[in-house]
Amino acid sequence: MFDENWDIVMMFLRMNTQWEMSFGGVVGLKYEVLLLAGGLFDLYNVENRQEMLEGLQLMESVALIEINKDKK
Repeated sequence: MFDENWDIVMMFLRMNTQWEMSFGGVVGLKYEVLLLAGGLFDLYNVENRQEMLEGLQLMESVALIEINKDKK
C-alpha cells in the first residue's frame, strides 16, 4: 500500500541533518541540499523531482508540527 512512497521516506531520512534552525527552533529543511548540482537529487538519480519534492514538503510539514509542538 505504501511502497510508492518508500523513496520519499528514504530521502526524508537522508535529510535528517539538514534542518534549518532559528532562535525560535526548527523552521524547515534546507532544500538546496537536494536541488543544487551534485545534491541529493543528482546523487540518488531522482527522476520525478516534483513528486519527490512534494512528498518531502508534506513530510516536513507534519514533522514541524511534531518538532515544535512544545514551543507554543
